[in-house]
Amino acid sequence: MNCRVCDSTDLDLAVDLNDQPWCNHFLRKEEVGTERFYPLRLLFCHQCHTPQLDFTVSKETMFGDHTYLSGVTKTLSLHFQNVAEEVDQRFFKHVDHKHVLDIGSNDGTQLQHYKKLGYEVLGIESSKGIASMANVAGIETLNEFASEQLLRGFSKKFHVINAAGVFFHLEDLHAITEGIREALREDGVFVIQFLYMKRIVENLAFDQIYHEIFFKFLHEASDEFSFSGSKRFNF
Repeated sequence: MNCRVCDSTDLDLAVDLNDQPWCNHFLRKEEVGTERFYPLRLLFCHQCHTPQLDFTVSKETMFGDHTYLSGVTKTLSLHFQNVAEEVDQRFFKHVDHKHVLDIGSNDGTQLQHYKKLGYEVLGIESSKGIASMANVAGIETLNEFASEQLLRGFSKKFHVINAAGVFFHLEDLHAITEGIREALREDGVFVIQFLYMKRIVENLAFDQIYHEIFFKFLHEASDEFSFSGSKRFNF
C-alpha cells in the first residue's frame, strides 16, 4: 500500500492484531456470531514516520449510524470548554460576528461552548440520529460526511474549524484538507486533537489500535505552525 500521508511505499508491519470485528458496534443478542471481521494491522512509514492501518473499513459502516455521544462524558465537555475558551482568548476575543465549523460535531457539545462565547456555530455529523439530537438542542448540524465538495460549498469563511478526535478517521485526508483550506478565513485557526503514539507506546495502550483510527502521530505538535501561507493551523 501507499502511505496515507506522504504516498510512500516504504512501510513495514509494526503490529498485527489479526482479524478483528469493528469494535464500536454494540451487538444485539440475535447478532452475536454474525459480526464481520476485518484485518487490524499497524504499519510504520519510514518516509514520514506515520503509524497507520493498512485496511480501511468504510466510513458508511463505521460512522453512518454510530451511537457515541460526546455529551455523556463530563470531563470531555469540560475539556471542550477549555479548548473553546483558549482559542477565543488567543485569537478572536475582540472579534464580532465570528463563525466556527465543527467536523464530526457529534451531539454538538463542543459547539455549545463556542456558542456561549458568541460564535455562530455549524456542525457536520454523519450519524443521522445524533445530528438530529444536536439540531433539537439548538446546534445547527448538517447530517453529512465531511468532504472537499461540502467544505468548498459554504458561502462564508470560518474563523475556527474544529476537528476533535476525527482527523485520523478520514479516508480522503488530503482532499478534505484542501476543503478546509478553502473554508477557513485567512486569519482563521484550524484546531485538531488526536491520539499521540508516544503515549500509546509508553502506556502499552494497544487497545487504542482499532479500525476507526487510520493513522496516529509520533511527534509532539508545535503550538502553532504555518501551513501553505498565512493561515494558522493549531493543535
